[in-house]
Amino acid sequence: MRHLPLESAFLATLVIMTGCGQGTSPEFVDFKQTAPSELDREQNQKTDSASAATTEVAAVSNTKETTTDNAGSKTDATGSAVPAAVAAETANGGTATTVAGQQPTGDAGSTVATNTPSENATAAGDSRGEKMVTSRQSGLTGPADAPGVDNAAEGEHREIQLLIPEKHFRKELGQAFRVTYDDLDLLKVLNMEPVPADAVSHFPDWLSELDGKPVRIRGFMYPTFAATDLTEFVLARDNGICCFVRKPKVYDIIGVTLADGEKTDYIEGRPFDVQGILRIDPAADDNNLSRLYRIEQAKVIH
Repeated sequence: MRHLPLESAFLATLVIMTGCGQGTSPEFVDFKQTAPSELDREQNQKTDSASAATTEVAAVSNTKETTTDNAGSKTDATGSAVPAAVAAETANGGTATTVAGQQPTGDAGSTVATNTPSENATAAGDSRGEKMVTSRQSGLTGPADAPGVDNAAEGEHREIQLLIPEKHFRKELGQAFRVTYDDLDLLKVLNMEPVPADAVSHFPDWLSELDGKPVRIRGFMYPTFAATDLTEFVLARDNGICCFVRKPKVYDIIGVTLADGEKTDYIEGRPFDVQGILRIDPAADDNNLSRLYRIEQAKVIH
């Protein structure tokens, strides 16, 4: 029996191992080809944005020769246009960060507020000047601080009828009545669609009597521009409203004003309790309700 030399045996083993690594078996994974994690993508985006900003500022700062046109803009040595405000800022020895009359812009070119609540929301403005926020969870854009209300004026019209004539609430720790958004849902309580301006006149006694009572309810914080030291906000029924997946009904949102001395930070993507005095306080906009419920003297309970 012939024995292979040691070098030959080593080369044969190496060939076999190399061939196994090139197989198509799903048990083997090329880690260079795996998709980056969400955290990796966020870090890469931040790094790319910072690098692009640094490169742009450096390019403007290193311009040696400029000429001025009739519109006040300038042209650098390469023939590229430089906005007048940027050129003036650079000439004064400063770092150019904005163009006159404009706000800093995000990746999509939308105006970015300086106090956006988190990395998952970008503030913007629409053609009517409304405050807008783009959710990075859904990619959709909606008004910030207070959502627009869907009263379905052109949709289905149901006959108003009392569906829940009686309702009892329990007090938690002897302090506040525990209520839910289902208790305030006028479609479930009164078969009401759309919600008319005189909706309160149809309320059953048990719902009307909640006015002025201490309540505790769980919901989600609607996106705001400020990230810290909030003294008021909108409490939404579900996270779909907060991500602009759908417009809320007037009974799906509650305006919250915190008690004196109470403050909270923006709470993103998770439910929490609010306790305070419930007010049934309708406000009509063009004969449609734009506000129905609010809670005052409130505090946030995590």
